[in-house]
Amino acid sequence: MSYEFEPLIDSAKAAGLLGIHEKTLQRMARDGRVPAIRIGKFWRFRKTDLNAWVQSEVKYSRYAYRLKEDQL
Repeated sequence: MSYEFEPLIDSAKAAGLLGIHEKTLQRMARDGRVPAIRIGKFWRFRKTDLNAWVQSEVKYSRYAYRLKEDQL
């Protein structure tokens, strides 16, 4: 029996992929706003989970895109 295991990435690499600061990502993970796994004192992330999270946030977030009043 063989299992596929998706490697976990650390918060520095995950934050780089998302284009946000590492501490911001860690805070979001701690608050449960982003899918993450805590191993000891370290946060780890799956790229596929982050991709799905970004897609859902862009689709449903009220903050995903803001128009200025003159653009309405």
